[in-house]
Amino acid sequence: MVASSNPFDDPIAETETAYTEQSSVEDKEFSASPAEASWQYLGDLPYRRIPIYSHVQWRSSCPSSMQQNCLAWYPQGLSKPQHLVDPKEIRNWYQTTTQTHVKACPHGGPIAACTAPLTDSFRTTQLRILTNSGQILSQQEFPPAEYRERYGAVDILCLGFTSRTTLVVVLNDSLCFTYNLKGQTLLQPFYVCQESIPLLQAKVYEGGVAVLTKNQDAAIAELLDHHDEEEYSQTAHLSAQRIDSDDMSHYALVTILPTSEYAKRHFCTFSTLAVFSRLRTTSQHPELFLSTSDNSVILVEVSTMKMTDVDCRARVNSPIVDMVFAPNGRFLACFTESCILTVISTSFETKVLDFDTSEGSQQIPSQMEWCGEDSVVLHWKGLGVLMVGPYGDWLRFPYEDDTVYIVPEIDCCRVITDSAIEILQRVPPVTAQMLSIGSIETSAMLVDASDAFYAGTSADDSTVRDIAASDQLLSAVETCLEAATREFDIVQQKRLLRAASYGMHFSYKSIESKGVVQPSPTAQEFVAAARKLRVLNRLRHPNVGWIATSAQYDAMTPIGVVARLIALQRPALACSISQYLGLPKSVQIFARASKAAAYVMAAEGTDAQVAEAATEIILGGAGDHSLHRGAYATVAMAANQAGRPGVANLLLLLETSVVDKVPALLSTGAYADAMAVATQARDLDFIFSTLMEYERSCLTNSNDVSKAQAAFLGMVVSKFTPEGFHTLRRYLQTTADVKNVTNLLIRAQQFGAAGTAMAQRALKEHDAREKQGLLAEASRIFSLGKDTALHKASTDDYAELIRDQETLRTKHNAPEVAPPSSSVTSTIASVIKFAAIQMRDQHRLFSDADKLAKKYRVPEKRFWHIQVTALAESQQWSNLRILSESKTKSPIGYKPFARAAIRGKQSSAEILKYIDRVSANEERYDLFCEASLWKRALEEAGKLKDTRRVLNVKTLCNSNEIQLLADEMLGRLAQ
Repeated sequence: MVASSNPFDDPIAETETAYTEQSSVEDKEFSASPAEASWQYLGDLPYRRIPIYSHVQWRSSCPSSMQQNCLAWYPQGLSKPQHLVDPKEIRNWYQTTTQTHVKACPHGGPIAACTAPLTDSFRTTQLRILTNSGQILSQQEFPPAEYRERYGAVDILCLGFTSRTTLVVVLNDSLCFTYNLKGQTLLQPFYVCQESIPLLQAKVYEGGVAVLTKNQDAAIAELLDHHDEEEYSQTAHLSAQRIDSDDMSHYALVTILPTSEYAKRHFCTFSTLAVFSRLRTTSQHPELFLSTSDNSVILVEVSTMKMTDVDCRARVNSPIVDMVFAPNGRFLACFTESCILTVISTSFETKVLDFDTSEGSQQIPSQMEWCGEDSVVLHWKGLGVLMVGPYGDWLRFPYEDDTVYIVPEIDCCRVITDSAIEILQRVPPVTAQMLSIGSIETSAMLVDASDAFYAGTSADDSTVRDIAASDQLLSAVETCLEAATREFDIVQQKRLLRAASYGMHFSYKSIESKGVVQPSPTAQEFVAAARKLRVLNRLRHPNVGWIATSAQYDAMTPIGVVARLIALQRPALACSISQYLGLPKSVQIFARASKAAAYVMAAEGTDAQVAEAATEIILGGAGDHSLHRGAYATVAMAANQAGRPGVANLLLLLETSVVDKVPALLSTGAYADAMAVATQARDLDFIFSTLMEYERSCLTNSNDVSKAQAAFLGMVVSKFTPEGFHTLRRYLQTTADVKNVTNLLIRAQQFGAAGTAMAQRALKEHDAREKQGLLAEASRIFSLGKDTALHKASTDDYAELIRDQETLRTKHNAPEVAPPSSSVTSTIASVIKFAAIQMRDQHRLFSDADKLAKKYRVPEKRFWHIQVTALAESQQWSNLRILSESKTKSPIGYKPFARAAIRGKQSSAEILKYIDRVSANEERYDLFCEASLWKRALEEAGKLKDTRRVLNVKTLCNSNEIQLLADEMLGRLAQ
């Protein structure tokens, strides 16, 4: 590649199929009239009418259209009256039967045009996005195919751009479509208000779209993206609905405002609306202004739905039919039914202007916009454009063509016609003071002296030296620089720059710091102004078609200019400008990545060759790949979209940013690699997003859901990392259907874990049949494993126990005989306890308990313990006594019987029956102490000859007699 001396040259060779940039700037300057010739005075304020592009060919990529060098688009088969032969008559007929919506992006950006029939004469139209010079950026049929059965082109109500270059198209029932400059859908179509309610009006503003329905309800949709703070959506009204894009990069906040209730309560109707941007409100949320039929305006705070009547009836003499805010947000232009233009402050405290337009037309203007911040422009078909100043002064700009569209800007307004684009702008004050005839400003004298010097006249330089002596030379130079940046005529730009350079020869002083000579601040301003002009002139060139003024350039900032150039599909120019202006490295890398992405989408050659060329573009002379984090992933995704997965894989090998690499791998279908990268980075969010993205891909690529799930689980088990497997397992455990996690575990041959998950879910189930089914499935899963025989047996026993419990409840017709339980012990105990209630069925109940013990192989000792505990808790003391005497020797001894009697607070005689049958003296002693039979406890301690036990009895008892006996016994034991 041969480097060009022009910093804006595109190094990519132009081919028939490649994405190209026409980058060479022609030597001849733009043709434009001198600045002074276009000035017209609006009172004391000079305005100029600057032609930008003439003889514009508004292009269409659709061959089956009747393109007649105009913004309108008509289908080829559109029928017309047969008597119309003259092209002008045909065109007029088309214009009267159709309506062409034309809106433009702020800050000199692209134009959107869409022609809709006034009747349903054709179903589809072309939605085109063009540059100001007429080049197509994107074009598509509208409405989209999936909406054509219900909607047609006649349903288009309005369209417009937000400040973030989002194109919004609103239909008659509030269905909203959003596109970027490439014509790609940002959000799935959504309704701004309730479906099927016809709209009275819709307006697209810098932050979204607002609508007013015919039933007097209003709604607003704020269009936001990932650059906005997440907390903003949380501060919106509770009723606001959030609508996210598929990739979660864009979203809309839709708030329906109950304004119809206000209208009914106050017996009024609404005529028009305007939106006050959230950037200018104290609440940092948009505010909706609604004009009422009783000559007032209602202010609606979107975040709180508070409605306030501003009560401007004394300042407005009739209902307002159109409202437009000034770019600075300080004033509101209102047009009333009585054809009065009223300009009032947004606080409605100060009225600036009342201007009667009824003498010129009794009609409402087709368009009303602001021209900068000092005047309002209005357009009537056949009457041209009327400009009204703050003191009632006016100017009329005639246009031969009725198809005039006005685009407001922060410092001017664009006027778009079928054949040209021009700008109406107040002459900048520095330019007006300097270039007005007879000006005695120092800057004007500097320009005259410079002209004389470069013309080679014999005039001396005494004028400049006098200016320098008065310490006004630097100010004059700076004025020339500022005026040069605000000019459109290149000849005038060069003239003013030459004047500044000429003056700097008399004022230049080098600054020496630490032995290094540095340019003066004025010299630095000169360089910055020259660079800005080169960029602006390049943007205004017809092959770019971006009409940006100096004020708009400053408002967007150079970084914003680069970003919009990329959105305009001019990455090569964006790359050159970012490098030329020395923007931050991150911006340059982003621009180079966009340029490389455009290259790989069009380049031919082997994967290795294309990847190497793209890498060279990304590096831009810097050999360290780590300095270009994210760039390789961006280009790789573009390569994958172009059908070059090999190029994408080669580029992703160089990517070091996990945040960018994982989404790129997902977009290329390398899910296992994406999981490996996410696992290595230990990023749980990326691990989970990879799982969800792959599942979505499986479901999309297969019509059979079961097959898709099988493929998904098989990939997770066989190809994904263990961290990915366990993350999915933890997630599936939280879902309602237990089969999700069991299918995963079975696929991984973890039968024990799968059966356990199923059995745990069965324990939480209350429905008996459902529980039996879950247990049967758990048993089946356990049977698949070699080491889960015990698990299967336990599950089967539990299922059988549930059936036995149900049998007992049915047999005895009492739910309390065997409450639902997973314990054999508790079941046996409940049966025994129920015998205390059903005295007549005691024998059958004891028999049932004995059968349960034998069936589930309950050991004899445990069974006796269960019986003792259950009989004692149910106060069946006689049955407890019978049990103790049922065998010659109890298998558990008689201590449990005695303890049960003690805890049951039975009589001493009853307790002694059991203690006397205990053979061990130590146990007898403990039981006597527990029963507070201190004398017998003291006797047992004496038998054991244990002084410690004697002292324990003496300490615990409160009887003096026992304490004396204890002392005597201690004396005997001490001998």
